[in-house]
Amino acid sequence: MTRKELKTRAKQQLKGNWWTAIGVILIIAVITGCLSFLSVRCDESIWAPTLLCIVAFLITAPLGLGQSIFFLKLAKNKDGKCSDVFLGYKNFLKVIGVSILVEIIICIGFILLIIPGIILSIMYSQAYYILAENPNIGIVKCLKESRLMMRGQKWNYFVLMLSFILWGILTTITCGIAGLYVIPYYEATFTNLYLDINNKTEVA
Repeated sequence: MTRKELKTRAKQQLKGNWWTAIGVILIIAVITGCLSFLSVRCDESIWAPTLLCIVAFLITAPLGLGQSIFFLKLAKNKDGKCSDVFLGYKNFLKVIGVSILVEIIICIGFILLIIPGIILSIMYSQAYYILAENPNIGIVKCLKESRLMMRGQKWNYFVLMLSFILWGILTTITCGIAGLYVIPYYEATFTNLYLDINNKTEVA
């Protein structure tokens, strides 16, 4: 599918589901914002910020998986609910394991150079979607499948990201208000990209 087709399909799927999608984004934003606020308040302590950072990671990683579950439902024309954002906690240990490994790999890439870091982040960008569709998959296999899926697709993924730059600028200018439209649109578009790539991989 072309970038235009992916975006058009995303908009179609969001029709009648915008408020639910916005609700999902707001839940994550509020929780993340509260955790960030607490970290600022704890700056005077030596150990509190580190401990809070770990707690924040343990809380937000499953929310990211829940977000993927929600947008996959929309992409498959199923009824998504705001409560779907918490479904990631059902696979808590696995999503934490996947997140830790991906973060380590990407950090190593950025330590080497910026470009390897970007390539690795794109390479493992499909991990949450894969885990969302296959809750019983192993952590290493999940990362392996993401790597295989992105063979020959990294440039297309990167260009699709670049196509949202102006939307990102608009979100910044409006102090995040435009993000209520942009983020669901962005997430729905990349969910459709995952399904398109996955279908091609299965056929191959």
